[in-house]
Amino acid sequence: MDSSVVFNVVTTAIAVVAVVTSIVLSVRQARIARHANHISVMVDLLAEFRSAQFHEQHDYVCTRLGAEHDPEAGVRGLPGEAKAAFYNIVYYYQSFANLAVFGLLDETLMVTVLRTRITSVWQAVRPFVERERELRGEGGGTYLSIFEELARLAAELPPEHVRDQMAETRRRLTRLRMMR
Repeated sequence: MDSSVVFNVVTTAIAVVAVVTSIVLSVRQARIARHANHISVMVDLLAEFRSAQFHEQHDYVCTRLGAEHDPEAGVRGLPGEAKAAFYNIVYYYQSFANLAVFGLLDETLMVTVLRTRITSVWQAVRPFVERERELRGEGGGTYLSIFEELARLAAELPPEHVRDQMAETRRRLTRLRMMR
């Protein structure tokens, strides 16, 4: 075999390896950047959990809203304080759902962290939302539909998902430490 052919084959192989390595590293970097965006969004939104008022309104929506008010008048028929609690809590979770829909937040990450809260809020507000959709007439069927979908995803996520995710993270970190 001619030495120039061998040289061309070797340089082509090196070029292919370089391109593949570059692609793999750029995909990995993009994934890391995406996760960095998710983390900052999650931290900003979860900051609300430091508020005592948020927890009071959350408890109110989940435990007292349906007991104290008839959903027949929809969301619009709620008195001021109940409506404020409804909007603060429901639209808080709706914000997460909107970010997930547009790919700015990993819905599995979010649902894993907020699974129980999302499902309990949806169960509490569902009769009010469904009635509000009826009252809005044509086109009202989309009212809080993104939050409803988020609640469906949360309900379908197995309770052990958090534990499984934590175990997988530990395994991955252990493997990385062993490779050092």
